[in-house]
Amino acid sequence: MDLIKNWAEEDAQDYGKRVMIVEHILNDTGLFTDEALAEMLDNQPNHLIDFQYVVNEPDYPDRQVTVDFSGADGATMIAATKSDLPIWINVREVMNVQPKYKKVLDQLHRELEKYTGKNNDRANCRGGILLSSKTARTPYHADPTMTHLWHIRGHKKAWVYPKTPEFLPDEAYESIILGEIDEDMPWTAKLDEGAIVAPADLYGGELVLWPIRSPHRVENVTFCVSMVMEFSTKASAFTNAGMFMNGVLRRKYGKNPSWYDASAPEKLVKAIIGRTMLKIAGRKAYRRKDMVQYKLVQDAKDFVQAVATPYERVH
Repeated sequence: MDLIKNWAEEDAQDYGKRVMIVEHILNDTGLFTDEALAEMLDNQPNHLIDFQYVVNEPDYPDRQVTVDFSGADGATMIAATKSDLPIWINVREVMNVQPKYKKVLDQLHRELEKYTGKNNDRANCRGGILLSSKTARTPYHADPTMTHLWHIRGHKKAWVYPKTPEFLPDEAYESIILGEIDEDMPWTAKLDEGAIVAPADLYGGELVLWPIRSPHRVENVTFCVSMVMEFSTKASAFTNAGMFMNGVLRRKYGKNPSWYDASAPEKLVKAIIGRTMLKIAGRKAYRRKDMVQYKLVQDAKDFVQAVATPYERVH
């Protein structure tokens, strides 16, 4: 039985080119109940789990602050995420490393290949599960990889924006590629006036697709469970390498390069140089430290408590 439902013929032509919402029945697998998710968390290595407390500030930057969850079991993590606290958990690569979930990911690959006629660009796909509380939100950001959002449980609202200089400034995207920030970018309510989707109400059972690098943001209404597929393509690798080069030129040499206005030959040269720089030094020189500011306490009433002195993540 297919997990993707009601894929229209025109969807194959629009795949990767416009915002699309397609139906799926991932929740029918039984792998996304509270009990199954708690077991999944217990079986996942800690270094592949990002547990974050979301500080929703009125202005950019929104902050997703790292929580030390070591010592807590999966059931406690689920209970904390179902509380009123603004909590966001990203279980990275679980769809790749846990056999029951990998079986589902492999089936989705086969179905996407059947419906789109494309498969090679998904060879490096990573599948993660997102758990987020009713008060959490994913701030305005852009992903440097192709992203498929499979929303499974709960009610959330999603906004998607054009990838033009007004919505995706060069310097902001360079910060993402360099690792200076995670993926967040400056946002004001005025940007919503130009959103492509503003908003889409998701209740579970929706696959949301958008063109690569499209800015987007999400606000929860209830506790939510989603699965995210991320993978690089030749086009994304080309752009990211070139914009890495531009970021170095801007920060180290005081230049003011533009990716939007660059000619094809200029982009090619910068992509080649940027790819070499990434292989040699990567993003380490610019990446910020991941500092723990909160601790998840298993038997505490409020679950998440501030630590006396922030420390670098080691779990």
